[in-house]
Amino acid sequence: MDRPEYFECRCGSPEHSLRFWLDEDPEFPCIYVSVFLSEHPWYRRLASSIRYLFGHKSMYGHFEEFILHPEDRDRLVELLKKLKV
Repeated sequence: MDRPEYFECRCGSPEHSLRFWLDEDPEFPCIYVSVFLSEHPWYRRLASSIRYLFGHKSMYGHFEEFILHPEDRDRLVELLKKLKV
């Protein structure tokens, strides 16, 4: 793939974006996905780590969500079809 494919979340947040890069190596084709990770101060990451070590579980988990625009569905399907070939 000459260039990456970008998908933005329907919520409009610039932090919710995905970047797909297709590696069309004939022996081992794969897709790389880049996800934005929000930055937090070191003390906030440390506090989160300590809570995790002691078994604290957030009802939201440690992940964000991504809502695909309906008009981007075909574009994503075409990208995945290239990987399957």
